[in-house]
Amino acid sequence: MSSKVFTVAVAGPSRINVYDAMTGSLYKVITLDSNSQITSSPVVFGDGFSVVIKESGGTYNTTYGFPLCNIKNRSHISS
Repeated sequence: MSSKVFTVAVAGPSRINVYDAMTGSLYKVITLDSNSQITSSPVVFGDGFSVVIKESGGTYNTTYGFPLCNIKNRSHISS
């Protein structure tokens, strides 16, 4: 688990901003493919966050891990 504390906000239909919660500074920007759209607010938990993303192939619950903000899990929700 990371020693930093993060918070996450949707910055557009296909962009997520990750902030250092202690300083408020922008830590990382996650930009999705142009055919992807964020359909829920991010849910932050201990060592990552999850968000629902709609793509041309369906809707997925995608989990990202801190501090790298890489995809840890994708679960298909609907077509």
